[in-house]
Amino acid sequence: MISYKNQRLLLVLTLFFSTMFLYGCNGGTSSSGVTESTIKFEIRDITTKAPLDNAIVKVEGPNGDIQIARQVVTDSRGKVTVGDLPPDRAYTLSIAKDGYTTPSNLHLMFVPDIAGGNMQVLVEQGKTYDMIGYLLRSDAPATGTVRGYVKNAATGEPITNAVVSITTGTAEPKVDTTDKPSKPGYYELSNIPSGANNNLQATVPGIATPFAQANLIVPGNGTIDFDIMIMPDVVTINGNFMASPNETLAPGVYVASVLRNGTETISSKQVSITDTTTASKDYTVDNVPVITSGSTSSYTIKITSDAGHMTNPAGGVSGVTIRDKNQHVTIAPITMMSEKGTILVTLYHKPIAITDVTHVSEAVLSIQAPQATLSVEGAVIESMFVNEGPTRFYRYRLNNVPVGQRDIRVNFPGHTVANEKVNAIKDSEVSYLFTLGEGS
Repeated sequence: MISYKNQRLLLVLTLFFSTMFLYGCNGGTSSSGVTESTIKFEIRDITTKAPLDNAIVKVEGPNGDIQIARQVVTDSRGKVTVGDLPPDRAYTLSIAKDGYTTPSNLHLMFVPDIAGGNMQVLVEQGKTYDMIGYLLRSDAPATGTVRGYVKNAATGEPITNAVVSITTGTAEPKVDTTDKPSKPGYYELSNIPSGANNNLQATVPGIATPFAQANLIVPGNGTIDFDIMIMPDVVTINGNFMASPNETLAPGVYVASVLRNGTETISSKQVSITDTTTASKDYTVDNVPVITSGSTSSYTIKITSDAGHMTNPAGGVSGVTIRDKNQHVTIAPITMMSEKGTILVTLYHKPIAITDVTHVSEAVLSIQAPQATLSVEGAVIESMFVNEGPTRFYRYRLNNVPVGQRDIRVNFPGHTVANEKVNAIKDSEVSYLFTLGEGS
């Protein structure tokens, strides 16, 4: 027993002489103030949507002490009204017309879903309900057609090796394939019994889970355009990227991306490097869709990072095609060159007393300064003596220093520098000041 207040219903009923499709909505409160309820019917041909006159509408019920049975006939517009119904009671609705019926294999369907047999509508006090019912001609064709394209749900591309079938009850299935050169991915199934007892299925080699659509409604003498979207299986891609010769990978976040046709990112995975000693790094990218048959797409694997860029191959590994979830794909290693910056190092020596014979003089320091060498951990750099600044300040410019924090080593004749670190920034110059100590 269901109330449909402020809703539209779509109903398919097996009632009286035949089955009807029925939906309704709440009319509105009667302005007359009477407590009875009213149902307004409009009956149409399900194929042509034309109004049907002389259709018999019956309202029976409710259960209990008061029994009402109303039987009325539609006018030339297919309309008729049943009023003065005691409210807050359930009524059973039925419809019939000579020469009209519905397919015997049509399942009962109600929206919202209602379990059970006879359809009952609970009317509320003072409400008017508009109900539209559909009937099918008895001599209408009993079959229809289902057609459409099978497509990859991830890309929208047609799938050309799918097998599509539709089964009605226990009958042999109707089958078609999508390998038509003039219409890739297209299928068409004809002479399908009308009604809802039709189960559509599509299978694709390499795709583990077939597509299935149960209770597909097929109209008599009609055609349904139904595109089937296949969600491809997914695989995992494994690979490796490594540093350029004489380098290590710069610290930072690296993103391994799988791109369709080199542009559309399908899946990606972040990999972090926190040290300056890593020469190579493995990566794994999950949830990469299989490329179905008929697709001209391929994948490109790229590594991107603020800490480095690809050099071999510079555009990433392209032309990767995965047709089956069990296919093993080996991705060639990708070489990464660290991004570079410039470090300006100033070495400072504290004042030297003229009477201090244990230390070299400032004049000797000036001679030693150009002989000093500087190096950076895990990198091949260009080190050059820039100039001697104010007294006891000696400047060196280090070019091509990989980004990230790294140890710096200073070899100044007869002097030492405490363990220090530098942090180069891409395409920038960063200055550091270190103090020279005595010793070798």
